[in-house]
Amino acid sequence: MNLSVFLFAAVKPKGGIDVPAIIDKFGNVVYAALALLAVWGTYNAILLYRTLGKKKLTGDQAAEVIKRVRDILAKGGKADEAIAACQNPPFWHTALAQLMAVALGNRHKGIAKVKQLLVMEFHTEVIAAMENRLASISTIVRMGPLLGLLGTVASMIGAFGRIGSSEKVNPNDLAADISLALWATGAGLLIATPMMILGNDIHAKLRKLRDVTERQLGDFMEVLEHYETAGRNAPASRSGTHRAVLH
Repeated sequence: MNLSVFLFAAVKPKGGIDVPAIIDKFGNVVYAALALLAVWGTYNAILLYRTLGKKKLTGDQAAEVIKRVRDILAKGGKADEAIAACQNPPFWHTALAQLMAVALGNRHKGIAKVKQLLVMEFHTEVIAAMENRLASISTIVRMGPLLGLLGTVASMIGAFGRIGSSEKVNPNDLAADISLALWATGAGLLIATPMMILGNDIHAKLRKLRDVTERQLGDFMEVLEHYETAGRNAPASRSGTHRAVLH
């Protein structure tokens, strides 16, 4: 004897529990959870696209912020002024300017140590939050179909439980229940598919941001290395040999 049939036949006559009503409510909970997944995934995707747009710089913009820092240092300005140029609009929110400020603030530790700090800064401060949101989208892609299937199974249990009970079942109502049950799986797939596409696109843009920022940061590190080399050789200029700090 089917377990659901036994449950409906044995429990309800005693007047204790209305199992079909419980399963129907559980199905509503699943639909609500699917709706929350859709909203949460959309919210994360929008924030990721906005953050990626703020963090990236075009080649001309990167050249401009590097030139500003170079000009400040070439005129004998302090590194604090160069850091302020990176931390003020319009570049303060970009990944390159953030890393440049870290490099300038820790230049006294040596170029090798600065490079290590830049790697840590990039992964912990620049892209860590974006990777966490991207992980949320990946979770939604996996959970959507599973929640939909759970809703379908629960609704089907309720529908077939009514068939196995002693109550007279209206075929139209039963068909509506089964249709609603199948919609749960459809909703799960409908949520997961666009989230998967968006997640892959965001992952590609994040990888591009990493590559572009690494290339732009390499240009700045050449400037910083030259600045540090000139600073160490400064005593030679006092003995009569003039050496520019930066080109």
